[in-house]
Amino acid sequence: MTRSSKTTPNVSSETPAKGRRRARVLEATEALFTEQGYNQVKMEDIARESGVSLGTIYSYFGSKSGIMTALLAPVTARMEERGQTILANPPTRLEDAIAALYEAHRFEDDWKSLHFLEAFSIPDTFSDAQIAGVHRHYQTFIEAQFRALLDGFAARDRLRPGLDPGDMAFLLYQLMLRHFQAYVTGEDGISTYEAMRVAMHRRARVMVAGWERD
Repeated sequence: MTRSSKTTPNVSSETPAKGRRRARVLEATEALFTEQGYNQVKMEDIARESGVSLGTIYSYFGSKSGIMTALLAPVTARMEERGQTILANPPTRLEDAIAALYEAHRFEDDWKSLHFLEAFSIPDTFSDAQIAGVHRHYQTFIEAQFRALLDGFAARDRLRPGLDPGDMAFLLYQLMLRHFQAYVTGEDGISTYEAMRVAMHRRARVMVAGWERD
């Protein structure tokens, strides 16, 4: 078995010392990814910055993408929870409900680093199996939440005839992903996180105009 093929052990069975070492690795890795970018950081850099041996890091996480996956897991979990809160009591107007879900799926303030987001937002990095897996989970739950929202409006006869909630959910996710990518690459004049949010909401309003019955 190669180092990169080792699996991450069950965190719930960790000793306090092991938990502290894992936390040091995660903290050091997040700082390095933020400063240098995912592709530029080596496992040796993480070991040096965290003070945890290279072999121990491999035994805990398996690979650099395994560490990235561990960093992303609690963030995506919080996104799912916020989305479920919106679905439990959505705004009355479809446009407002979609805007609320977009906000629920935001990255927290400390995740606005371009370097950190690039590993999760740019398709070139999806060739990494673990990051691709996290991205698939991210896409699946976001599309599912948009689909649930749209199904609710359809059940109340609030959507125009002929519209497919699955197709609509896919388009809403693609719009969001495209704006994250534009933010990371600086395309379309989107140079700040706030500019990305404003552009995404504006274009979403244009896209969904006419979806809801008058």
